[in-house]
Amino acid sequence: YAYDVACLAAVAKGLGKAKDAAILAKRGRNYKNVFDTTIGFSNGRYTNGAWYKPLDPDKKLPVNAEGISLFTEGTSRQYSFYVPQDIGGGGLTKLLGGKQGLENKLDSLFINGHYWHGNEPGHQVPFMYNFTNAPYKTQYWVHKILAEEYSDGVGGLSGNDDAGQMSAWYQLASMGFYPVNPADGIYQLTSPLFDKVLVHLPNKKTISISCHKRSNSSIYIKQILLNGKKLNGLSISHKDLAAGANLVFKLSEKPVISK
Repeated sequence: YAYDVACLAAVAKGLGKAKDAAILAKRGRNYKNVFDTTIGFSNGRYTNGAWYKPLDPDKKLPVNAEGISLFTEGTSRQYSFYVPQDIGGGGLTKLLGGKQGLENKLDSLFINGHYWHGNEPGHQVPFMYNFTNAPYKTQYWVHKILAEEYSDGVGGLSGNDDAGQMSAWYQLASMGFYPVNPADGIYQLTSPLFDKVLVHLPNKKTISISCHKRSNSSIYIKQILLNGKKLNGLSISHKDLAAGANLVFKLSEKPVISK
């Protein structure tokens, strides 16, 4: 819900209502009130402010003897990453002790098999390595999910395709970009699945995405060119794409450790 309010803040800002935008943006950071820094996870709180104990971050519902559910359709470890509106800077990254802390926490989710692609509120998580010094891990895990979580047989989707989100994730991720926070107009980039993609826009503009790679094992980004110029970083604005863009990905078989 803090994310929903952050989206309202973006709407208010766009309408020129600066005072409302500031109030809503502050409320959009209320997720910090349920982030237990003593354990590094989101947690439940009692009315007196005390944290729920003991919390098992990997246990699903119900979480206690009274049947009280702290998290719906997921675990604390999974939902602790649902802060798409405030990942970098003084947000979730700071709560986790910096970029290395965020990377370590993401590793604890993926390496230990706790990532669940069947629940849409976790779909931004594989792209969050872009906010660390190891963005190549986004490229690795996105390709793994594309290969293992989708098929054209019975049960080909790992969760209900609510509003088409399961399918939309595949389409966007396979093209190499994804809106971690749709309200900010920024896409996080990863290595595309296809060698060539053309997207024809309503304004008669075209997005051209192409990959140069030696083999199918070349999944790591070495360089990105946007309209013939080297792109710094691993993100692109909606504005740049909507204007028509020529994106060229140069991929390698070995990870590029940092941005």
